[in-house]
Amino acid sequence: MAVARAGSLAQAAVAMNLSVPALSRRIQQLEATFGVRLFERQPRGLVLTAAGDSYFAALDPAWRSMTQATEALRRQEDDAGLTVSVMPTFAANWLIPRLPRFQAQHRTVQIVLQTSAEIEDLHARSELDCAIRLGRGPWPGVTSEPLLAVDAVPVLSPQLRDRRGIPRHPRDLVNARLICTDHQIEFWQEWFAASGIDAAPTDCLVFDNLQVVYEAASAGMGIALGLDPVVRPFIDAGRLVPLFAERVRLPRQFHLVRRSSADGKARDFAVFRDWLFSEAARFAT
Repeated sequence: MAVARAGSLAQAAVAMNLSVPALSRRIQQLEATFGVRLFERQPRGLVLTAAGDSYFAALDPAWRSMTQATEALRRQEDDAGLTVSVMPTFAANWLIPRLPRFQAQHRTVQIVLQTSAEIEDLHARSELDCAIRLGRGPWPGVTSEPLLAVDAVPVLSPQLRDRRGIPRHPRDLVNARLICTDHQIEFWQEWFAASGIDAAPTDCLVFDNLQVVYEAASAGMGIALGLDPVVRPFIDAGRLVPLFAERVRLPRQFHLVRRSSADGKARDFAVFRDWLFSEAARFAT
């Protein structure tokens, strides 16, 4: 189930706290037991076979019910806070610096943050009350509200900017040493397209976390795509500087996401939502 959901042995292995070879052996043993292949191995990951897809479809409802029942039992012991899933970079650079204001205004509402670079499935993770996602939206099965627009600009360390040979035009970045997360290559492609360039990065140093990307850029390892609002603290501190004056509005935004069906903590969520959008409005001005 973990591998089918992730479509990747590596991601499923992290979630299950196993090594990739150990998880691969388990899949092979399962296929040997059934005498049928459950996955097709492809260059970009695993794809369910017809047999695997029908098996997954049969197991999925029961798996969701077990997951929800287990999490509901756990939450009986710890039901005090509103649990929010958020990407680490957004938490560190935008949300956490503002949370003291929320706590001062709403002392009876506790916010519990769970950080993840992945888009969490709110239906599979019933302990999560809501999430702040970066993407195009909307997503099926959940209610999403655009929270913050994303303006992109290439950024680099001040020391790297002053060196010879640094790109002076957007087209020069096509062959430059760029830094991104494994899913952010598409962001660079969107930035190139908005700049009138039909190209994709050719030399990209990849990390699994946007916060690490900005740390690497501030250390002079290359040029990163700065996403405002999360890159702004690095720029304000002088650790990163924009390479160009112009910024590009990406088609992706930060969204506040919640399950479409009514569930608990509606009052706490409404308080958090109203405060969050007031902070976003203040930031935008």
